[in-house]
Amino acid sequence: MEKPPNQRISACLIVKDEQELLPKCLTSIKNAVDEIIIVDTGSTDNTVTIANNFGAQVYHHPWNDSFSEARNHCLKYASGDWILQIDADEELEQSDIIKLKNAINNTNYNAIAVAIHSTIKDNYHTFYNIRIFRRGKGFYKDIIHEQVVIEGDRLSTEIRFYHHGYNLDENKMKKKWQKTTRLLQKQLEQNPYDSFAWFNLIRNYRTQELFNDGIITGEKALSIFTPSTCMNHPGTSSSMHHYVMITYETANCYLHRAVTAKAKDLCYNALSKLKAKGNAPENIDLIFTLACAYLKEGNHHKAIEYFERFLCLREWQLNSMNTNSFMIDTLGYDYAAYNGIGYCLGNLGQWDVAINYLKKAIALNPRYRNAYDNLALCFKNTGDLNNAIRTLLKSVAEDIADDTVWLQLGELQITQNSCKKAIPYFEKYLKAHPADKNVLLRIAWCYEQLGHLEAAMIGYRSAEAFKESVFSK
Repeated sequence: MEKPPNQRISACLIVKDEQELLPKCLTSIKNAVDEIIIVDTGSTDNTVTIANNFGAQVYHHPWNDSFSEARNHCLKYASGDWILQIDADEELEQSDIIKLKNAINNTNYNAIAVAIHSTIKDNYHTFYNIRIFRRGKGFYKDIIHEQVVIEGDRLSTEIRFYHHGYNLDENKMKKKWQKTTRLLQKQLEQNPYDSFAWFNLIRNYRTQELFNDGIITGEKALSIFTPSTCMNHPGTSSSMHHYVMITYETANCYLHRAVTAKAKDLCYNALSKLKAKGNAPENIDLIFTLACAYLKEGNHHKAIEYFERFLCLREWQLNSMNTNSFMIDTLGYDYAAYNGIGYCLGNLGQWDVAINYLKKAIALNPRYRNAYDNLALCFKNTGDLNNAIRTLLKSVAEDIADDTVWLQLGELQITQNSCKKAIPYFEKYLKAHPADKNVLLRIAWCYEQLGHLEAAMIGYRSAEAFKESVFSK
């Protein structure tokens, strides 16, 4: 077989005031691409200087409230065989550069899907998106949450991009969400039947934890889009998928408001409609939502059933990504499913089996705090206090532990008759919660057990003084 010629890669970025994150992004791609094309849409900081220092070709284009317009403009300047689209708040995993080089030498595909690990509030989730495609075989549409339209087949890979754009400080995130909301509302003013824009607006509210707004918007969208109306739409398959995603986002808003019955009704209704239209297999996002709804209700057997069904569907989806271009939100949620199953099994008293599932969840996502808490509880219930302590300390090492971990560690040390080790943990908790009289009493009790009666009396008096000050108010 004739060896394909060396394929050149053009990295394409659109930027505006990205001086904080751009250096890491450009450092991550400089050894992976042959040229860096940057379109600046009006930076007033050092973004352009930074880009020039990395040898990027910088062009200027006015911002016209359209991400697709800016991205398509950027594509015009690229000369490589392949386009690598990356944002300034993202980084390419260095060890995956060899995967990238191998992937672009595959002549059977015009596009490559990568795994994007997105950090959100000290956690992350993974989703898959097309970020690499042959020049001339793709273009962007929609003014916000733009989608690349690809001609030809696509290759699914585990090339990793790390996205930091949802982990900014509160003020930056607020401005970002406000801009996104405004552009989505503008897009809907231009086309009230843009199902993808409706879906993204509901998601935008859900991500900001504005669940009531998400429910109101979702119900309005679902009054417009039904399987019947979608079937009469020119882009039938795409519109049907957007109907499902609107249902999924709305159901999750209900789920966050603990209205589980409504969330389940929406999911079951959509699944039945899809089945009637001959769509197979079941929608993975709706199945995951049902699993979470049953988990929230405490129906552990049903939750396990649906989490297991989700994991089976996930395998099918991963094997079908080359031909399936639809967005799947929960494809990277395998760790959450394993945690859910482990939590349910623990509640059913099957501690040893639960431990195996929870360990798998942590292996898949070492920064998923819930799995550490659940695993520690399983170890505690089996009497394995040493492993319970080790598990909680691992969450501390990952810098994802909350203050209650110190409280748990203190109590576990007392259970092991180690008051000396318990005191520093209780003190760390008390530092963050100085008004917690019960923990102050716990520390005093520990000092008493150790024979440090003077220190114990100081603690008891402090707790009593705190009690009197509370009642005197």
